[in-house]
Parts: sequence; C-alpha cells; structure tokens
Amino acid sequence: MTSGIKAIIIGAVANLLLTIFKFAGGILGNSVALVADAIHSLSDLVTDAIVLFTHRIGKIPQDENHPYGHGRAETIGATVIGLLIIATGIGVIHETWEAINNGSREMPGMLAACAALLSIIINEGLFHYTRRVGEQTQSPSLIANAWHHRTDAISSIAALIGIIGASQGFAFMDPLAGSVVGAMIVKVGFDITREGVRDLMDTALSDEHTEKIHAILNDIPEVLHFHDLRSRVIGGEVLIDVHILVAPEMTVTEGHRVAETVRRNLTNAFDNIQDVLVHVDGEPDKEFETIYPITRNELI
Repeated sequence: MTSGIKAIIIGAVANLLLTIFKFAGGILGNSVALVADAIHSLSDLVTDAIVLFTHRIGKIPQDENHPYGHGRAETIGATVIGLLIIATGIGVIHETWEAINNGSREMPGMLAACAALLSIIINEGLFHYTRRVGEQTQSPSLIANAWHHRTDAISSIAALIGIIGASQGFAFMDPLAGSVVGAMIVKVGFDITREGVRDLMDTALSDEHTEKIHAILNDIPEVLHFHDLRSRVIGGEVLIDVHILVAPEMTVTEGHRVAETVRRNLTNAFDNIQDVLVHVDGEPDKEFETIYPITRNELI
C-alpha cells in the first residue's frame, strides 16, 4: 500500500466515525450547526472515494497511448472534489437558513460542544498528515482532500462558537454559525475548483516560477537568447518547452550539450519537473522564411 492510498483510507475511516459522532451529537445535543458540520463530514466520504479512484489512475506509469502519463486524472479528481464541496456548502446554507426561518429555540447541550471540539482536533490532524503526503507524492487530489479536512476543522470551530453562544442564551447564534460554516465550505470549494480548471486549461506556471526559469536560462553563458517559453502542469508535474539561441558556429554536438545543460539545470531547480523540451536555434527564427502563411506567434 502506497503512502497516498494509506492517507486516503485513514481519512475515510476518520470521516465515517466523525460523521456518526457529529450527527448523534447534533441531534441529541440540539445543534443545527453541528448537524450541518456532520453533512460536511459525510461529503468527505464521497470525496475520499473520488480521490482514491483518481489517485490510483494518476500514478499509473506512462504508456504508448499516454506518453505524458495519467496525471490529468488527479487534476480532474481535484476539480470534482471542489465542485462537490461547493454543492455541500450551498446545501448547508440552505438547511441553516430554514432553521433560522423556523425560529428554533432549543438550546444546544454539552454533547454537541464535545463533538465539535473532537472534530476540530481530528480534522486538523488529518489536514497536516494528508497535505504532507500529498506534497511528497506531488498529488493534486490528495492536497485538495487535505484542504477538505481543513474546511471540516474550520466549520467545527464555527459550530462550536455557535453552540457556546446559543447555550448562553443567544439561540440565533447556532443556526447563524451553520450559515457561516456553509459560506466557508463554498469558498474552499471555489478555490480548489479554480486551481483544477487552471491545470485542465494548461495554464502556465506562476510569474514567480517563470522568473526563476528566466534566471536559470540567463545564467548559462552559451544561451545567447531564448524565446517561446511554454509551461503547463499535468497531475502536479510540470512540462516545459523553450527555444534557445546559440552561436551559429557551434556544432550540432555542442548545441546538444547546451540543450542538455538547460534541461538538467531546470530539472534540478524544481522538484516536480516531468520533462523539458529544448529546441536549439543556430540563427534567429525571424531570419528564415516560414513555410506557413502565418507567423510563429499566431501559431501559439
């Protein structure tokens, strides 16, 4: 069993137990906020199943039909997780809004407070553990699932505040806390979905990483100029394409050595580089007539 699958299974078992405990604590302890939090934990079981499925596919090695690997499956999984988190948050907001309109005035008990406190401790631990494994394995779906654990911890904090407030005579605070929980869930889901869509659309690396690539290329004396730098992320791994200009008197072998230096330096500078494709130019591209009726920039 890999470390990634182990983290998913541990999270699923913890979420199952927390869901049961929070539903019991919310119903018996008269807490709308904790019931909303239990619904959130229940949604975690669904995302755990998605993460397990996409993580296993994403780690399948490259083959003839998938020369870039299967990492895109993890990105799809992370995006689906984000959408489910958003749906869960909207559902929680709806339920708590109904509770506010119905004017429930039952006071939450100590059982509800204990359940919320236990949820905070367990989910925060799951967040740190799952995120660490996700970063070690470069798994977008595991990292997304880690943040799902963090939303559970945050929502339990809001639920605990609402329970304490309601127990002190402010009955509206419990369902109000449930609404805050829902809004937090939607925000996290939106962030995860946006990141997944960015990768699915082959969005380039951040400006910070691009500047780092520029600095590495500028530090290689044999690279006189570079252009057409492109990058994208597939399942947490980065692919880079770049054209470099070298001295025209260089031999093919010498140009190849420069290209290998570029590839090696970039690969060593990042932890998650899958491949670097370097095209060597002995003369500026603009000095040659294109075989196409459009320019290179129009092709890109």
